[in-house]
Amino acid sequence: MKNGPYELIIAPENYPGKKYRNRYCYEHIYVYWLHNNILPPAGHEIHHINGDHRDNRIENLILVTSQEHRDIHHELNSKKAQVKINCATCNKEFFRIKSRVRKTLKRSFNFYCSRKCQYRGLEKYAQKFVSMHPSTLG
Repeated sequence: MKNGPYELIIAPENYPGKKYRNRYCYEHIYVYWLHNNILPPAGHEIHHINGDHRDNRIENLILVTSQEHRDIHHELNSKKAQVKINCATCNKEFFRIKSRVRKTLKRSFNFYCSRKCQYRGLEKYAQKFVSMHPSTLG
């Protein structure tokens, strides 16, 4: 059974870890416990080395601290999720995180390198709008 990117399985009777709905446990935690006879202690997490949350082979699992786990994922996300964009006002080239680009595209098609450029762009848009629709001024 899927739970987000992870797999839930029916936990055996002797499983000492957390059970969801008194029946299920995460497969990667179960596999780690089965091979190492320990559950992740407080402040520790199990990391999937190859990044595939469904690949729960013991060779793909490693116990790390919560801070190490955040650092690993921050480093991976910051390297692979960068997109090169040109500023709509000054045409300067800059980088943005891919997920933020998708969110901005839902609202508008313009990207700005700074707030200063964003305000300049909005002023130009407002002036253009007023010149096209003078009746909106009152």
